[in-house]
Amino acid sequence: MSVSVMRASAFALGTLVMIGSANAADIYSGGYGGYKDAPIIVPAPTWTGFYVGGHLGAAWTNIDTRRNTYWDGDADLPFNYGTFGGNGLNTTGAFGGGQFGYNWQTGGNFVLGIEVDIGGLQGNSERTFAATTYNALDPAGIDNLALVNVKSQGGMYGDVTGRLGYAWGNTLLYLKGGFAWLATDLKVRAAITTDVDTPAFTNTAYYNRSFDNTLTGWTAGGGLEYQFNPNWTMKVEYLHFDFSLDDNNWNWNTDNNWKVFKDNVTADTVKLGFNYRFVSSPAAYVPLK
Repeated sequence: MSVSVMRASAFALGTLVMIGSANAADIYSGGYGGYKDAPIIVPAPTWTGFYVGGHLGAAWTNIDTRRNTYWDGDADLPFNYGTFGGNGLNTTGAFGGGQFGYNWQTGGNFVLGIEVDIGGLQGNSERTFAATTYNALDPAGIDNLALVNVKSQGGMYGDVTGRLGYAWGNTLLYLKGGFAWLATDLKVRAAITTDVDTPAFTNTAYYNRSFDNTLTGWTAGGGLEYQFNPNWTMKVEYLHFDFSLDDNNWNWNTDNNWKVFKDNVTADTVKLGFNYRFVSSPAAYVPLK
């Protein structure tokens, strides 16, 4: 092989090497369909998965006393009962606790879920109510007088609810409702004075009782939740609780069948909460350096 041919071959080989290097550089710099400057592709947010979190808020609780009735046991008298006056026992306090649940996002924007809340309710309130009965022979005169002192001391609460929401991007608007319970501490003290219209026969009796039972009922409301990243969300939520189906009929005297206390408890709550979602961060195409 002649020297000229060898020089031509070497020149051609060097040219091919330089062209190949240039093409490789273009691939990593975004040219010719390269990836260096390609956009990062992140999947759209999803709400599916398990989560756990906490919440804190304010609660407005009411015990309706208008359903409380005092019976004096005199069946022969047409005015033998009286209703306690007043607008009820109102309590305002803080509450807080935790929650856990599961969301499932359909193929579109709708989100279905189930959630469990549990926590403590603060707030002490006290009030005294009065009821009177009258003698049929003298309706203008008071026959019996009943004074009842009611004291509320908060308690533990919880609920199990279903959620139905609509999601757009990182935001979820939802409604929820279901079963609720309240382990409250209600203390009741009463003073009954009989035959007030005939002082010679006046008789006063005192009674005390505490209601440490658990009230059951329902709750309903809704909220707005925002997803900061694949794992963390924050929400604002309103719920109404109704425990009016639980009645405690307190019979002070089995002979006279005095029935003076029923619990008809309702509450309205507003809370701020956060959740941690047990999901993996979505994969993304990372640019090559």
